[in-house]
Amino acid sequence: MTKAKRPPYGICDSKGLTVSRFHTRFMATKSALSWAAQKGQSVAIRRGRIIVAWARPFGPGEARLDEGHTPELAL
Repeated sequence: MTKAKRPPYGICDSKGLTVSRFHTRFMATKSALSWAAQKGQSVAIRRGRIIVAWARPFGPGEARLDEGHTPELAL
């Protein structure tokens, strides 16, 4: 028999503790956005030890996903 694999994606709270794990990035993103909107704190989405994205709150009950590869627009 093969051993069950640990889900690769996890969300971490502002203290760096892993809150929960997911098999897909989509589910990790949904959960992180919900967590950030409810708690009002930034939440990291990790794949292993690498931070893939951040869910950041920006208003009362709202959050946005920051993947870190969008450059600032020149105005």
